Amino acid sequence: MPVPDQPRRNFRFGPFDLEPETGELRKNGRKVHLQEKPFQVLVTLLEQRGRLVSREALRQRLWPADTFVDFDNGLNTAVSKLREALGDSAERHRYLETMARRGYRFVGSVEELGAAGATQRRQLHIQEERVEPDIVLVQIVGTITFSSECQQIEWLIAHLIGRNEKKIILDLSLVTYVDSIAVGIIVHSSGKLKEVGGELRVAGAQAIVDKVLKTAMVDRFVALHTTVAAAIDAINQVAKAS
Repeated sequence: MPVPDQPRRNFRFGPFDLEPETGELRKNGRKVHLQEKPFQVLVTLLEQRGRLVSREALRQRLWPADTFVDFDNGLNTAVSKLREALGDSAERHRYLETMARRGYRFVGSVEELGAAGATQRRQLHIQEERVEPDIVLVQIVGTITFSSECQQIEWLIAHLIGRNEKKIILDLSLVTYVDSIAVGIIVHSSGKLKEVGGELRVAGAQAIVDKVLKTAMVDRFVALHTTVAAAIDAINQVAKAS
């Protein structure tokens, strides 16, 4: 049975925003290049999130009946490109679950937005950058308060752990406000890294952010540094001493 056409809605999941009408996928506000077929696969799975979407249903949605195409290879390629854009994998999926020989299911948490909601300014922007061969810097911009966006920090840390990253620095120099949610996320993420033999460090907290972290005694669990450079130097010093 084909997937019925539905009124286009806008979706948010993890750090991603998807707007079917404009054909845009954004990660932390930055446009992600995604070809038409992978994009339509994502739209279809989001519309039917939590449910199995069969390969045949995707064929009918993506390719007209009179189109000659190697469907199996075409769909496999589209799904592969989609997973690459989302940083997902079949083995350790966060978003796309493969149902062997049957189809696919979107399993991530999804927030459905109206057209205006999709263009609302995000409270958080997150970007990762490799600053040393074995050190990843996660730069956070905005406010870390109680909202669905906070989960993207934990998702990113979990993703980095899945990539076997052991040394991670959170750069808070552009964070303007935090509450107890931020404290919990930092401590929880540090604990997850310690479980796999890694470590989390925090750098650049300013003014009220620094005060909140120190009042909550986060430094009992996570090393706090005034700058990213100081955090990198501290990690390298530990490595040399070991």
